[in-house]
Amino acid sequence: MIERYDWAPVGGVEGTRYIPIVRVSFHTEKTCYQLKGTVSDEDDPTNQVLSVSTQKTLDAPAGTLSMTLAGGKWFSSQLIKSNDLVVIQMGYKTIKGESLSSVMVGLVDRVRRTRDVDGGMATSITGRDFGKVLIKSNLKFYPQIGNNKSADSEKFFLTNEGWLTLMSYFTNENIMKGTPAVILDNIMRFILPKLNSVNWTVWDEKKTKPVAKKVDVTNILRYNFAKVDMFLPMIFTADQYEGSLWNLMERAAIKPFTELFVDVRDPDEAWNNKSNPQVINETIEEASDSSKSRFPKGKGYYPYPRFPFGKDNGVVSVFLRNTPFDKSSWNELLTHEVTASDVIDEDLSFSDDEHYNLFWAGTTINPIGFDLKSVVPPLMNEKNVSRYGLSPLEVQIEGLSIDESDETGTTLLEGMSKTYTAKLKSWFENNHLFLNGTMTVRGKGNYRIGQRLQASGIMKEFYIESVTQSFNVFEGWTTTLSLTRGKDYKKTTAPAANKTATKLSASKNKSTAQKTNAEVKADYYTIKLGDSLYSIAVKVYGKGDDWTKIWNANKEMLIRRDARNTSQLGKYIYPGQVLKIPGG
Repeated sequence: MIERYDWAPVGGVEGTRYIPIVRVSFHTEKTCYQLKGTVSDEDDPTNQVLSVSTQKTLDAPAGTLSMTLAGGKWFSSQLIKSNDLVVIQMGYKTIKGESLSSVMVGLVDRVRRTRDVDGGMATSITGRDFGKVLIKSNLKFYPQIGNNKSADSEKFFLTNEGWLTLMSYFTNENIMKGTPAVILDNIMRFILPKLNSVNWTVWDEKKTKPVAKKVDVTNILRYNFAKVDMFLPMIFTADQYEGSLWNLMERAAIKPFTELFVDVRDPDEAWNNKSNPQVINETIEEASDSSKSRFPKGKGYYPYPRFPFGKDNGVVSVFLRNTPFDKSSWNELLTHEVTASDVIDEDLSFSDDEHYNLFWAGTTINPIGFDLKSVVPPLMNEKNVSRYGLSPLEVQIEGLSIDESDETGTTLLEGMSKTYTAKLKSWFENNHLFLNGTMTVRGKGNYRIGQRLQASGIMKEFYIESVTQSFNVFEGWTTTLSLTRGKDYKKTTAPAANKTATKLSASKNKSTAQKTNAEVKADYYTIKLGDSLYSIAVKVYGKGDDWTKIWNANKEMLIRRDARNTSQLGKYIYPGQVLKIPGG
């Protein structure tokens, strides 16, 4: 399942212009502010968004966003406030219209004003995606409040009845013999709505005139939980839990055997539709208790209906899935393909920093009363131990236990321990042989964490752990990917449903794959700190005297960015600017 894409830099190919564009929508109580920013070789007085940066990583519960808006009115008049909903879309504008992807849907954290030496003002905005809701939703009890007879009994999270009410969701027969997905399902349906009862004003931008709607967290933050073959009775080893809802969910998620993350996805990937690449490839687990009817399931998600965002109807959701490092799951991940001409910069390496060679997975609770390690010993890669020394990876699964009255309990416990110990060994014993690092490519809005990347230039494929989008109307748009598990792959033909022909290659009558590396990298160059036109010419042509070729091809753009280049040719260049590099 490979997704290819055509990309043409500003200036276009064969008369077609592909101009990077960002659209940011702030959904406030009074109105929806729809702002834009474009990167082009012509000044656009309608640009109100000067820069946008977003970062999403599998390791963090919430993605981050930051942006700079032109002028100080957004701050002075308090047009945008904390906890307003914000939608960020990025893509390209062509003669046929705009192609945009919803990069992030989040909430504003801070609005501040900045002023430069010349007196110009700008508004800086930071925020986080909807993982913020799970972080800020905290379970905390104040038993003394329960002594107040006027206390609202429904607000049980503040009363001395809180513990009993909370545990009632997890002590019924279905939950105590449930799996991670069943427990998380109850958290999302019953606990989250009680902890976060905020109603956001969201404007339907698809109408000719945006229409306001009041929505709550159950309409925005959907969830899709895969069936995980693991029992989790006694998930709460503490009698009384206090802390963030996200930490509670992580306790049930059983990492590293599963992945739990919040993200915005295209509906074609988010729905559990077997005809398309999906986030969740396994069967979706459903809680079996009758109270499920309170929130009917719809199209792979519950509750339903949902509120879509952006031109691509982006889905904001919490996903729980089995870690996709087994071959069958790996092959089903949505896969992006990049060529050498897409890559601006890369920093990849082999390392033994996270090398492991002894593995064991078991339980922290064992009512059967025997030493599980004596029955299921750790697995070892003796060859790696002799080279690197002993480096253990041991995972103790909280709450995993078997009822001692069950005659099959011992067998089940041994089976689970053996299965997950073998997975640890299979997944992590070759970490030192995997390529890891970062790759910066020309901007693309639909890269997502947990997807796959194939780099045809080096014939390697990677797992995308983090995506950083950097958009600046003066300097361009780049996407930086944090990559792991880099390994060789065999070239395959993309599915017929994907358009694989590249206009750029066709116009030059030869494919990118047929070009030499020098030819590919000589089309465009992104300026780095410390570069000069002379040093760039040395890199590209082998001699600095050819810097005038680069100057002549880019002088109009460089002068518009800094007028001092008129008298001091090409002296004033800035990191992030993309230069057109004419042939040698």
